[in-house]
Amino acid sequence: MRVARNHAVLGFLFLPPLALCLLWAADVLALQRGDVVIDGRVTITVEVARTAQEQAKGLGGRSSLPKSAGMLFPFDAAERRTFWMKGMLIPLDILWIRAGTIVAIDADVAPPRSHEAPAVVSHVADLVLEVPAGFAHEMRISAGQTVRVRYEGSSR
Repeated sequence: MRVARNHAVLGFLFLPPLALCLLWAADVLALQRGDVVIDGRVTITVEVARTAQEQAKGLGGRSSLPKSAGMLFPFDAAERRTFWMKGMLIPLDILWIRAGTIVAIDADVAPPRSHEAPAVVSHVADLVLEVPAGFAHEMRISAGQTVRVRYEGSSR
């Protein structure tokens, strides 16, 4: 009985610090947040996927994306970028941005069915923005519009 009580006391003492460590670790692993403003009138809250690991995961595995939210993929230079829909569960609009201007939009890119190869899209860009499917059309976003990006460390 005494041993069981000691284990319970030890668990009670170590549980709060353990919980705090787990919360801290989750916060450290969270993606950076920012804003993208298109045409000076549409603001999208974004998660910024800056590392190769974050970019490889992207929005894969997520079952939803809020209407005015998205994921931003910043790159150091404008080059041909290829995105694939492996692991995606939701359809997306993919906006390709070069030098602060939308150069192309792949609208309503569907996630693959289990028997299909994932869709692949490619354009020259230094930023790529993924938003929920239909958002670009609904907000009258088109190629040629300007894009401003705000997140810590960004100069665009």
